[in-house]
Amino acid sequence: MKYKTQKVAMTYFYGALVLFLAQLAFGVLAGTVYVMPNTLSVILPFNIIRMIHTNALIVWLLMGFMGATYYLLPEETETELFSPKLAIVQFWTFFIAAGITVVGYMFKIHEGREFLEQPFAIKVGIVLVVLMFLF
Repeated sequence: MKYKTQKVAMTYFYGALVLFLAQLAFGVLAGTVYVMPNTLSVILPFNIIRMIHTNALIVWLLMGFMGATYYLLPEETETELFSPKLAIVQFWTFFIAAGITVVGYMFKIHEGREFLEQPFAIKVGIVLVVLMFLF
C-alpha cells in the first residue's frame, strides 16, 4: 500500500466479509426453516431470519463500498485521508449498530416495515455514519 491510511480500508473489507458470512449463514438457516417449518421456527421465525438476511446484504455491500472508497481516495488524490480515526469510529459505529439491530430483531424489537425495520435510534446512527462518510 502506497499510503498508510489505506489500511483503514482493510478494516472495512474484513467487516464486510464477516457480514457476508453472516448473511450466508442466515440464508442457509432461512432455507432450512422454509423447507422444514418446524425446525427452529419457534425460536427464530422465518420472517426474522429473512430480515437479518436481507439487511446483512445491504450493510455488507455498503461497508465494502466505503472500504473501497477509503482505499481508492488516497490513490486518486495522492494524499492521506483527512482523519483515519474518524473512519475507524465510523466503522465501529456502523458495525455495532448492525449488531444491535440483529439482537433487536431476535427479541422482536422492530418497526415491521419492509426494509425499514430498524428502531429509530439505529436509523439515526446510520444517518450519522453516512454523514461521517461524506465528510
